[in-house]
Parts: sequence; structure tokens; C-alpha cells
Amino acid sequence: MDRFDLAWAAGFFDGEGWANAVAQEGRKTKQPQARINQADPNGVPEVLLRFQRAVGGLGRIGGPYVMEGRDDLYWWQISSRGDVELLHHLLLPWLGQVKLREFAVALERPSAASRPCGTTDDWRAWAAGLYDGEGSVYLLDHRTHDNYHLAEMCVTQCGPDALAPEVLRRFAEIAGVGHINGPYAQEEPYSPVWRFKSAAWSDIVVVLERISPWLGPVKQKQAREAREVIESQPPLPRGNPAWGNRKTHCINGHEYANARLRPYLSRGKGVPPRDSHQCLVCAREQARDRRLQKKSEADDDH
Repeated sequence: MDRFDLAWAAGFFDGEGWANAVAQEGRKTKQPQARINQADPNGVPEVLLRFQRAVGGLGRIGGPYVMEGRDDLYWWQISSRGDVELLHHLLLPWLGQVKLREFAVALERPSAASRPCGTTDDWRAWAAGLYDGEGSVYLLDHRTHDNYHLAEMCVTQCGPDALAPEVLRRFAEIAGVGHINGPYAQEEPYSPVWRFKSAAWSDIVVVLERISPWLGPVKQKQAREAREVIESQPPLPRGNPAWGNRKTHCINGHEYANARLRPYLSRGKGVPPRDSHQCLVCAREQARDRRLQKKSEADDDH
């Protein structure tokens, strides 16, 4: 079996799989099982077939489970102790601690410890597997420029802890860019959501280049379509011709080349500090001053 295929499979299982000891009808003892669910309106998802190939043909693929208003559901599954033991052994070098604990429960043994990640090719393959399961690149409308789009990359994970899930911290380390946000509370019984995000297109390209050799066709197509839109757009204008074509700094000395200009947009009772446009550096400094003033007034009240 190929090491990089197994690393990809471990990342995909970290994002989409589960293992447990399951009570079955007619049996007195619980039976170890492992499973991955995937929905697809067009038939058996390629990622399930790829996962099965990566682990040497282990397991079986079932489905579809049809429910009105939802995409058909398919699953890869193993349900014997020997197969669960083998899967655990194959994916062990890359699995995160959460899934290792699940295997420990399923197999009734102490949990193995997850290993520190690196930036070698096998860990990039692992990151591609996690992204194939939980990641996406999508387009957003620009807030102030009509018909202009921004791209954003996101990888999501649920986790009950105050610390971001290990697999997201791993992904961020491998990516070398972006940031992790959260937790975002959900209704019971669901755990809070954490998100790795990257919004600068240059950073998104960096991540995609690092994981693309192992990325599946669905996420490759998604990234390619986003790239076509973003790279077909003209650069956003910097500066204001009305101020003179040689003017390089705002009235407060901030360089226009490093501070994109935007039309002034009031967020409350604000009054435009001057006509036409607003320097983003000035806007940030003014917002900071307002926050400090509010904090000072609150301290005085106490």
C-alpha cells in the first residue's frame, strides 16, 4: 500500500470517519465497527472508492439511503474486529487523538498517542485528506464593490474543548497561513464549531499548492472554478485620480500603495471625516480611538 495514500486516508477519516463498539441485534457483546458517510446526488462518491482503494480494498460500500429533500447517502463500513484492528494499524501514524480514542473504545484497549505533525509530503497528503472531507473554497460578494468577488477557504471541525481541535491546529501548521476561529455554539446536543479560515487569495493559493498533489477531483474542480473568477477580475483601484495622479500618501501620511481605498460607509452615527474616500489605515486608527474612548468612559462610570 502507498504511504501517501494511507496518509490521505487518515486525514479523510479524521474528518469524516468514526469508530465505536456497536450493539447488534442477536449478539450479547458489542462489535467493533468503523464507518464513513458521504452524500452525493450522482452516485457512489469518488472519495469513498478512493478510501477503499487506499486501505487495500478493505470494507464494503453501501447505499444509497434516500430521503426526500436530501442528497442520497452512501457509506464505507467495516464490522469485524480483525478489520477494525487492521484499519487502526494502517492509519495509526497520522490519526488525530480523537479518532485514536474512538478506536481504543471500539477495540477495548488503551488509546495510542497521536504523533506530532510535520510539513513533509506524507503530512501534506494527510492535510489533503482532511480537506477533501471538511474543506472548501467559495466566493463571497465584495462588501463595497459591486460585481466583485472575494474567495475564502474554510475547514470546519466540531470540538467540545476550549482549545481548537487538534486536526485544525495540524492543518494550520501545515498550511503556514490562515487562522482558526471559534468556538461557535450550536444547539444541543451538538458540539461547538471551530473553523480554519484563509481569506487572502495569495494565502489560499499557497495552501492549495501544498496539498493539491493529493487533493480529490471534487475539491480540485471547486478550487479551479474559484481561481478562474478571482484571477479574471481586474485589480481593485488604489488611490483617487481626483487627488492627483502623483499623490502617494493620504493627508495623515499613510501610503496608498499599502492601504487600499474604499468608499466611506457609515456603521452607525459616524460622520465622514472628509469627502469622497477614506484611507483604511485612518479608518482603523479612528475605530481604535473610538473603542479606547468608550472604554475610558465606562471606567469613569465605575
